[in-house]
Amino acid sequence: MRVLGKSAVVKNVIIFVVLSLFYLLVINSLVGGVSAMKWNTFYDFTNQHHFYVGLGFLVILAVVSGFRMSPYVFLAFTCYTAFKSLGAFIIELDKVILALNFIYIVVAYNLYLFLKLELEEPFYNSKYPANIVPAFENRLLPLVIKTHGKSYEYYLTNWGKSGFYCKAAKDSTIVRGKVDVEIDWRGYSFQAAGIVVTSGAGGIGVKIIKNPVPELGWPDFYNIISELGFRPS
Repeated sequence: MRVLGKSAVVKNVIIFVVLSLFYLLVINSLVGGVSAMKWNTFYDFTNQHHFYVGLGFLVILAVVSGFRMSPYVFLAFTCYTAFKSLGAFIIELDKVILALNFIYIVVAYNLYLFLKLELEEPFYNSKYPANIVPAFENRLLPLVIKTHGKSYEYYLTNWGKSGFYCKAAKDSTIVRGKVDVEIDWRGYSFQAAGIVVTSGAGGIGVKIIKNPVPELGWPDFYNIISELGFRPS
């Protein structure tokens, strides 16, 4: 799956990973008594921490790809960072290092929770395997995606309060960017505006950003089908 629209959580996780590399570089510089701003210090750090730097890039790749296990990869990365920082404290017995490590752990844990919640959103989960064409048990829930003056037919495969994932009726009609959503349901036309967050397996994940018609928006449609017992298969 490809993440097209980076959420604030995803962006913050990527920034935090980069800052984590710099953080451990500074901690190691304090222990070694050298300047962290020198090129030789950075070069030596990367040479001595191949695994750590590689793990950081792996976290970024996993998060950008919307990989479901990326929160746990991120957790492993931050635990490794905290462990190395704690080792520096044991060597130096510097309270500043201990305080920085505590702040780092608190921030990292909160980002882990936010990332885990983010990737549980329906627009990150198609609910069908990438190599299998779904049987479309939810063909009773079609919708139309409109963008750049064109309309495309899709079928819902996963949905929630904040958005949905849908399969294209034709594999070639995968759209990008901001879209308008229209759902005709039992004589009513529900409308919403959203942005395509992910794409893959012949479908797209859409995050709802606006409901232009009061009482006939995505939240109203979601509440109705939920009360009628429709659930993602």
